[in-house]
Amino acid sequence: MTPRDEILSLLRHGVAGPGEVDPPHGNGRPALALAPMATITHAGFRTLVHEYGGCDLYFTEMISAEALIGGTPFEDHYRSLAPAPARTIYQIIGYTHDTIAEAASRLAREPCAGIDVNMGCSAPQLVRKGAGVAWMYVPDASARLIGELREKLPDKTLSVKLRLGRRDDPDALLAIALRLQEAGVDFITLHPKRQKEGSARVARWKYVDLLKRELTVPIIGNGGIMDWTSYLSRRGTEDDPRANALMIGRGAVRAPWLFAYLRGREAGRQEMEIDLSQVVARFLSLLEEHQPQQFWPSRARRVYPYLFRNVLFGHSPGARLADTRDYDEGRRLVSEYFDAHPERRRHIERG
Repeated sequence: MTPRDEILSLLRHGVAGPGEVDPPHGNGRPALALAPMATITHAGFRTLVHEYGGCDLYFTEMISAEALIGGTPFEDHYRSLAPAPARTIYQIIGYTHDTIAEAASRLAREPCAGIDVNMGCSAPQLVRKGAGVAWMYVPDASARLIGELREKLPDKTLSVKLRLGRRDDPDALLAIALRLQEAGVDFITLHPKRQKEGSARVARWKYVDLLKRELTVPIIGNGGIMDWTSYLSRRGTEDDPRANALMIGRGAVRAPWLFAYLRGREAGRQEMEIDLSQVVARFLSLLEEHQPQQFWPSRARRVYPYLFRNVLFGHSPGARLADTRDYDEGRRLVSEYFDAHPERRRHIERG
């Protein structure tokens, strides 16, 4: 089987449950995917997730098509597929048809699982130049791009990530999704929020349901999965899952062990004990191994506040670490905190 065949089989048939050899009746538990998150889902963080049990599908942090073609001293770090190349998909963001097509062609030469085109990023500075969600507003151009990429990538998955657009408009969302399906996309990920809505707004999963019902390609739902309770609300039943796969972003940054915990709960294990001091230490070690030194301070600052949400009274130290510009100082502060509060190292995941 090609990488494309293997991923599509996973998405269409799901994951076998405890004690099952194959998913029952082709309708197993939805696959779990790590979301692409800029400055977070680099190879180091993906390896941390993988070491705790991993997930079924990894996405890289978004790669700028223009930067990739222009060449940067950090290109090798963005292209890394560690720790699971056959289950890792490159996500590309770009302003023009030609740059995205060229970047996709270059990346497809690597032993990746596929290429994902970001048509959902809402960062204003990118949207103004025609990247991210701006592609949703030019359906003809988007369909042409996907059609060309489909020809260039016969053995890799080709996917697109979308948002809702400027407003709630189910007809417009369905229209662009159908155009992309007709053009040859293998699956679509939907983060069901409007263009200008941030993480505090609730994702509208009825739109995931809409695409799952009306399209024939697999649908990955993304948004608001933080723990077991929210996972259940978005999973649906084993006989009728809400999406072919569930993508987790911020929830996995807070708990890199979350994927393993969710599968454990499905198998009947109610709790998972974590040593938070070890988690932070391992994250920093992997960061240093997989990222250039110039990136260490910014990448560490992004993750510290999430990890410290697991700590009793952890908001203040998490906020302080998020403001720490000196990488070594951050490491020192973490060490001093857990030395002073050894009882707060222990975290029980059970929610």
